[in-house]
Amino acid sequence: MKGVAARSVHDIEIELPVFDPGELEPVSAPWGGNLNEAHVQTGRAIRSSLIDARLRRSLLENLDLNGAIWEDVTISGCRFEKVDFTAARLTGLTLDRVHFVNCKLTWANLAESRLSDVLFEGCRLDGASLDEVNTTGPTGFVGCVLVNTNLRDCVLPYAAMQGCRLRQMSFESCDLRGADLRGNQLSEVSGMTSLRGVTIEPAQLPGLTDAVMRDLGVIVRGPKG
Repeated sequence: MKGVAARSVHDIEIELPVFDPGELEPVSAPWGGNLNEAHVQTGRAIRSSLIDARLRRSLLENLDLNGAIWEDVTISGCRFEKVDFTAARLTGLTLDRVHFVNCKLTWANLAESRLSDVLFEGCRLDGASLDEVNTTGPTGFVGCVLVNTNLRDCVLPYAAMQGCRLRQMSFESCDLRGADLRGNQLSEVSGMTSLRGVTIEPAQLPGLTDAVMRDLGVIVRGPKG
């Protein structure tokens, strides 16, 4: 690995790994156990399990991990590109300096996990559930689809979203104080009490107002003006 590169999402900087694939050891999927400076390229590990493992300084791409179960996995300095985690169950993960590019996490469940210096770029998380996820360092979502995504009991002070689709996205008992939601449409987001302390921009105020009124069940009657 050549080192790290910094990526900015709004006001946060995320440190991400930079690879020379030629310096990594080729590994086939499915694999069992730890990965260290490995390149896993193309393969299927549908409904596979990975328990209490470490993935370090590795590049994983074009993999089908549909329905995979990962528990208590520590991932550091890794890049996932075009990896399909559809309906995967990802519990107790520790992610540090991890880059997800064009990955699919549709209907995935990410739970009880800690994220620092993590970037989801061009990923699909539609219908996904994030339960008790904590950002302990900068975490960005850029150009992602989070339609019908549900976040429960999450603490996301270092999160930033930019250019994402948040239609029918819901927050339940989350703490987003410090999160940056500029550059996203908020009119169909629900769970307004979780948005205390977030940063938005003036152009988002009408959409946020619509969302708040819908959340509170406000009825407007009478002539305009």
